[in-house]
Amino acid sequence: MNTANTTQDIINQLQKFDISTEMKSLESSDWVVYETIDNQILGAAGIGGIFHTSSINIHEKFRGKGYGEKIQKELVNEARKRNYSFVTVFVDPRNDASIKMHDGLGYETIFRIHYSKDVIQDIKIIIFKKRGIIVKKFLRCFNTKIGIFFLACILKTSRSLFKKMIAYNEEQVPIPDIKWIIKKFEKISG
Repeated sequence: MNTANTTQDIINQLQKFDISTEMKSLESSDWVVYETIDNQILGAAGIGGIFHTSSINIHEKFRGKGYGEKIQKELVNEARKRNYSFVTVFVDPRNDASIKMHDGLGYETIFRIHYSKDVIQDIKIIIFKKRGIIVKKFLRCFNTKIGIFFLACILKTSRSLFKKMIAYNEEQVPIPDIKWIIKKFEKISG
């Protein structure tokens, strides 16, 4: 297992092995954890943005073999070592393998947002320190219809800030549909 700050060299390697092709946000991460076999990167997880957002991708040849969990677990351990208070992740609730992996590592679902008909994400958090509890309480505000309305408005007007807030790559920033977000609101229990 390797850990590195996200430099242009790391980005080039992620691109070379098709790791960041599907998950461009890895290129916007502050640092990444990655696994190699025979000098080929088979998967990587990164973290970035003010909400310490994690993203992960495993090359399709290596999926279903436990590498995702191993890499994500190392990312969580590295975040602890680096003195992070929390890590967040955005997971498509229709991706059972990702939900199982993140829940198994201790991530807790805070709220769900339906950006559009095609893009749904559960916002999950894992907490290491007291500051993480404060962030969780703040994010929990969006688990109400009024809260999700305000979030939708903020997201609609500040798409350019996604990279700094959530470590999204500009190509992957979802286009929020305020009416759809409100119409499809689902309260997450907990």
